[in-house]
Amino acid sequence: MKRSELVITAPGPAGIDPAALTREQLLGWRCALCGTLLTGDRPLGTVTLSQGPTLTTYPLWACDPNCATEHAWRAAIGHAAGCEACRTGECVTGQRLLDAYSAAFRQEHEGGAG
Repeated sequence: MKRSELVITAPGPAGIDPAALTREQLLGWRCALCGTLLTGDRPLGTVTLSQGPTLTTYPLWACDPNCATEHAWRAAIGHAAGCEACRTGECVTGQRLLDAYSAAFRQEHEGGAG
């Protein structure tokens, strides 16, 4: 093994593969679950990586509100921003995206997501 290769010494929380995390995810700049730039966050736990004789433990962070709600909202807004039919309220895709966001939002606030 080369000295610069990372070795996982402790598995990550929530089924996260520490070897698949980017530098930004390890440093807490991006969500450890989805990779989105964090604006609000919640702790997930830690992972420990080994590089040569050095062990480094990184705290992991995730989107807060949860990733499903955040992605659903961004998808709906991103679509609506460029869709003429959404402006008139006649877009089936826009309505489907908005319904998906509403469902994710309800699930999060009923305590079903996390």
